[in-house]
Amino acid sequence: MAKSATRTSMGMNDMAKQIAAGHKRVGIIVAICMVVLGILFTIWPLSVSAIGAWLATIAFIVYGVYQIMVYIRTPHDYKNGWMLANGIIYIILGILLLMEGAAARLETFAFVLGFMAMYSGIMQCASFGALRRADAPGAGWVLVSGILNIILSLFLLMTPFAAVWAMAYVIGIYLIVGGVALFAEACSGHYGMKA
Repeated sequence: MAKSATRTSMGMNDMAKQIAAGHKRVGIIVAICMVVLGILFTIWPLSVSAIGAWLATIAFIVYGVYQIMVYIRTPHDYKNGWMLANGIIYIILGILLLMEGAAARLETFAFVLGFMAMYSGIMQCASFGALRRADAPGAGWVLVSGILNIILSLFLLMTPFAAVWAMAYVIGIYLIVGGVALFAEACSGHYGMKA
């Protein structure tokens, strides 16, 4: 019995090594891509952000078309007019953004992110009251998160161009640090697992 448990344990260790070895190359490639993208974000923050905004604009149109297709394929009894409206709005927004210049597109995305952050912050602050009445642990952190989201939203809405520039640097630094960490994990073969 002890021998079979040892064999199973050895088999699992060997399997873990094979899985890690198989992903080592992929991990290294992804890490290098992350570092390169991070460097590009820090060297040319606005250019890379403009390309990202352009790709996101195309994604808006594709998502809008997808929503309309889902609406068309949904049985009549389950159709939701909001899905159709959502798809049309995404397509119109995408087309309008494509007709704008890169700077206007970046500012629009900053405004969209600003409103999303503000909505999220308001919802978190509202949730704080309910969590506090229920004596839920961590309610204070929800309030702090809500306040930070509202502050972020004000920054994005008041200075959209500077906010995009600052976000590009933050994303760049995150990608570089994350890429270096992933590279170290891939080379060691541990991937954050305990030995």
